[in-house]
Amino acid sequence: MKYLGGKHGIGKLLAEFMMKNCPPEKVNGYIEPFCGSLGVFKNMTSKGYKKYIASDFQPDLIEMWKKIQSNKLKIPNEISEEMYNKLKTAKSPNALRAVAGFGLSFGGKFFAGYAQKWAGNSGRNFLNEFKNSIEKIKPHIQSNNIHFYNKSYADYNPSNMLIYCDPPYKSTEGYSTGDFDHELFWETMRKWSKNNCVFISEESAPKDFIVVWKKQKRRTLDKENRFYSYEKLYAYKNFKTKQTNKSTNTYKKKKTNINKTKKHKKK
Repeated sequence: MKYLGGKHGIGKLLAEFMMKNCPPEKVNGYIEPFCGSLGVFKNMTSKGYKKYIASDFQPDLIEMWKKIQSNKLKIPNEISEEMYNKLKTAKSPNALRAVAGFGLSFGGKFFAGYAQKWAGNSGRNFLNEFKNSIEKIKPHIQSNNIHFYNKSYADYNPSNMLIYCDPPYKSTEGYSTGDFDHELFWETMRKWSKNNCVFISEESAPKDFIVVWKKQKRRTLDKENRFYSYEKLYAYKNFKTKQTNKSTNTYKKKKTNINKTKKHKKK
């Protein structure tokens, strides 16, 4: 599923990293407050966490996932440009509005233009591509312990949870939910990090957050803006302290053993 800022290409890698650092037996569940196209979420639902919460402030998107989860989403065989434009002004929440707005728009940018007319002689059918991607995701979101909510991240007060946040990047414009308060977001991440395991995808972060994982990735904003950047995963500085102490202790043990070996040889 095409979605601006989606993580389908690296979702599996992120899921493996997070589970390794915050296993199911250590927390009460998993939360994604910016679930988007479920690029990471779909890779987490098989990891054995007690409960899963996928949340997003975009009402049409969550309505779509709920209907897919319950096998109630009916997608027509064709969505014309005329229907696309009608859905653009349709009342929310509307699952089909999400299908058109994300699935049939260039680069997955919400109603950024009817992508099918740009297909030319390629033979591509964007609606069928969307349907195929949905069918692949569907089996990963149908368990009874998976829940979808149309809420802002700020409405949550999590405790002892593994949390993955993929907010609108500060350097990127054009997300469907409007302006985003980045200062409030990072302050909330500091608060949550006190009693949760929190990871954040971003290109940059305040100085008290550190990079714990990174990978180069191609990004698409619209048909004229494609570029490469590093996909980074951040955590609050207390995560670094735990990791650094562990590494330091290991290094000290190795160094002590080397010194003991040298002394033994001298004798």
